[in-house]
Amino acid sequence: MNLKFLGASGGLGGNVSANNGSTCVQVADDILIDVGTGVTALNLQQMQKVRHVFLTHSHSDHICCLPMLLGNLFNVASTEQPVTVYGSHDTLEAIREHVFNWVVWPDMRELPSKEKPLLRLQEIEAGEVFQFGDITLEPFKTYHTVPTLGFAVRRTGRQTVFVADSGYAQSVVVNLNALGPIDDIILECSFPNELEDVANQSCHLTPALCDKLLSELAVQPRNIWINHLKPDVEQQIIPQLPSAWKLL
Repeated sequence: MNLKFLGASGGLGGNVSANNGSTCVQVADDILIDVGTGVTALNLQQMQKVRHVFLTHSHSDHICCLPMLLGNLFNVASTEQPVTVYGSHDTLEAIREHVFNWVVWPDMRELPSKEKPLLRLQEIEAGEVFQFGDITLEPFKTYHTVPTLGFAVRRTGRQTVFVADSGYAQSVVVNLNALGPIDDIILECSFPNELEDVANQSCHLTPALCDKLLSELAVQPRNIWINHLKPDVEQQIIPQLPSAWKLL
């Protein structure tokens, strides 16, 4: 696929794979999607190459390490190129109000100075296309308890679609079909089938709901990848997944 998962868990302490930190996806040396605890798979020098961070949504398992990542970049980013964090209006408002507020963390849009800040925020919308060399990213809306974006990543003729956190909804099917043929789709699967009521209430997926979503796509993806299992129920989820699906 076009992505490297540094963290693929729906929590902490899971045993499914080595990617047991919370969500962090590396698109390129300088591009990340989300900054959960999985970012700690990078060493200091690798972290200092990051210049673009795309956020799916504002939940803590997807943003919790953003302040500390930025704290590792004072000696490089502020003098070369600030780090741009991309997100929806709602996500960036949450970041401004609840993270970079001088209480939880200093406002890095003002450090080391307002004239040359370490951080800049860029509001994005579904359907915008971002080009970085041979890499294209296109956000699309998913269905979650807060406004959430998934990302289609295209490179060398291959389309990888990271659906991010999402429950089942017809709108998600429509948005995925609009992307065209998908080589790799990454779906979350937070709960087992027995907890479908909880999944629906929290706008997450179960194996059965993943299957329902996939069955309604106009063209079936070539590869199906599963992530974001809640650690305390992962042993219930795994036997319910078709053998052709791959765990991250």
